[in-house]
Amino acid sequence: MLVFILPGVSTILAALWFIFWLASAIFIFSVGTPAPREGFDFITEVKWNKTTRCVFIYQMFALFWINSFIIGCVQFIIGASACIWYFECNTDTKGQGTLGRASGWCLRYHLGSIAFGSFIIAVCQMIRLIFEYYRQKMGVMSKEIKLVKILLILTGYLLWLMENCVKYISKNAYI
Repeated sequence: MLVFILPGVSTILAALWFIFWLASAIFIFSVGTPAPREGFDFITEVKWNKTTRCVFIYQMFALFWINSFIIGCVQFIIGASACIWYFECNTDTKGQGTLGRASGWCLRYHLGSIAFGSFIIAVCQMIRLIFEYYRQKMGVMSKEIKLVKILLILTGYLLWLMENCVKYISKNAYI
């Protein structure tokens, strides 16, 4: 029955990670030189240099990677504890302590494979994020040329499909 606690714990961990990420992203966003906005001289904006832009992209990748890592650890612990319980439910222990043993296995033996799987998922999510940025920039052109609009929709669908396939494969690999 302790398995039902894991989604709540993972939600709390993910929320804490997101709060930490948001605070650091706000700090990175504020780094730069203030300059007047074009067309609105009374409003300023922060101009970034190339290094700050790269750090913010790295920060976005870290958000995706660690979030996928938390989800992967929970999926592995739930799958491993179910397997341990299945093979030990008729023994003297009656399947007690499976969650602790599955957590131990996760931390001791499978942390690298979960990190690698979450890295692959994070790469796919970054590719989709870059494509969405590209698609937003191409919005004016897609209104004028129908072929561009069709290609953007098709590419978006294929990237969504790739991300879901990678998530499915990784989820089953954790189990």
